[in-house]
Amino acid sequence: MRHDLTFSSGPYTLRPLQESDQAPLMLLAQANAAEYAQMITPPTLERYYLNALNAEDQQPFVALVGGAYAGATRYMEMRLAHRRLEIGSTWLAPAHMCTPANRTFKRLLLGHAFETLGALRVEIKTDLLNLRSQRAIEGLGAVREGVLRQHMPRLDGSQRDTVLYSIVAAEWPAVRARLGG
Repeated sequence: MRHDLTFSSGPYTLRPLQESDQAPLMLLAQANAAEYAQMITPPTLERYYLNALNAEDQQPFVALVGGAYAGATRYMEMRLAHRRLEIGSTWLAPAHMCTPANRTFKRLLLGHAFETLGALRVEIKTDLLNLRSQRAIEGLGAVREGVLRQHMPRLDGSQRDTVLYSIVAAEWPAVRARLGG
């Protein structure tokens, strides 16, 4: 879904993904392809960007640090009538992993979801095998709700078990404080 949302905090900016971002983001992702192998549709594939730009229930963002490409993320599964959405398909170049970048980007997205969109629930999911992502999500203050067994196929055809996390509106003030907002 096309949108015009831009969020910034210091050197960190999220802006709408555009067709012109595909080539530089794919180049960045391909240089680190092994990092994204567990994603259902990794950012090394053109399909990642086409899905993001054409899905009606998604708002994709380019992640920038100091004006340079750092990765991408998006709102997904947007069910605003039910006041819930997911933040997902997030990837960052290794230079920005384990830095304030992910926490800052998530704080910006969570803030908009709860404070502007009026979300009651934001979900974040990851592959059961992706321990780094699980630690990062738990570091945000999200609650691990369980595992969706054989949830979806991976790119290699194996079945992915998905860990489901959430943050609900009542938890947002404490999460925001934890994230420095």
